Amino acid sequence: MEKEKIQIYLNNFRRFFTPYVRKDINFRTVVYPADDGAIIEIFFKKFAPVKDEFKKQEKSIVNALMRIDQHSFGGNLNGFHFTGTNIVLEQGKILIIKENKDSEWSIEKAKDDINKLVNPQNNK
Repeated sequence: MEKEKIQIYLNNFRRFFTPYVRKDINFRTVVYPADDGAIIEIFFKKFAPVKDEFKKQEKSIVNALMRIDQHSFGGNLNGFHFTGTNIVLEQGKILIIKENKDSEWSIEKAKDDINKLVNPQNNK
């Protein structure tokens, strides 16, 4: 997964999501790139500087998921296969799991992902 593609998505996501967040809240992201996509952890912090941290590239999204402190997926993760965009809400953070497909990293997809977060009732 190319870092530049992920960074452009993060910049667009931040730009379009900022109007929905209080002025004193910023978000920090930790990105776990993989050959087949990436996982983005978003943490909301009061008065914190904006920061994007990139971890080392993994062979698969599942391998990256094994490195994250999360409570949504357990057991033997090797049976998991992620396609498209998956958004998981956990206490204190959002996980966005995306496959390595250009359409999943576009500006339109960033807007769509935000819409799913702020208007979940419209995304059934």
